[in-house]
Amino acid sequence: MSNDLLKQLEAKINEAIETIEFSRMEITDLKEKNDELENRYEDWEQRLSSLIEKFEQLEDVEAVEVEAEVDTSIQKDEEAEEVVAEEAEAEEVEAEEVVAVETEDEEAEADTEEFEGDEIEGSTFGTSADSYTEAPGSSQHYA
Repeated sequence: MSNDLLKQLEAKINEAIETIEFSRMEITDLKEKNDELENRYEDWEQRLSSLIEKFEQLEDVEAVEVEAEVDTSIQKDEEAEEVVAEEAEAEEVEAEEVVAVETEDEEAEADTEEFEGDEIEGSTFGTSADSYTEAPGSSQHYA
């Protein structure tokens, strides 16, 4: 019996050795998978960090762009106000020039009217085209 018991013991030891080897292989396999998952985790963490940084940069750029747009719109408003002020000033200058020209025209007309009035009152000859005689108020009077 001792032979049979030794054979059974040997079989159980061989079976235990195989189980241990299989378990070691599984442990090695699981360690490799664990390392692979840890590497993936680190890659994902780096990618996510990179994306977060990009989003923050985009937010910063957008904030700067918004500020630039606000500044630009403020500058445009100021420029528009300046243009309106310049146009108003130009209109005032133009109106003053028109008034000055009208005043000069009125003065010229007044001078012309005075000249025409003097001509009629102090005319040496009568108003008739057929008359060659001097007006009665003239100092030289021909008979």
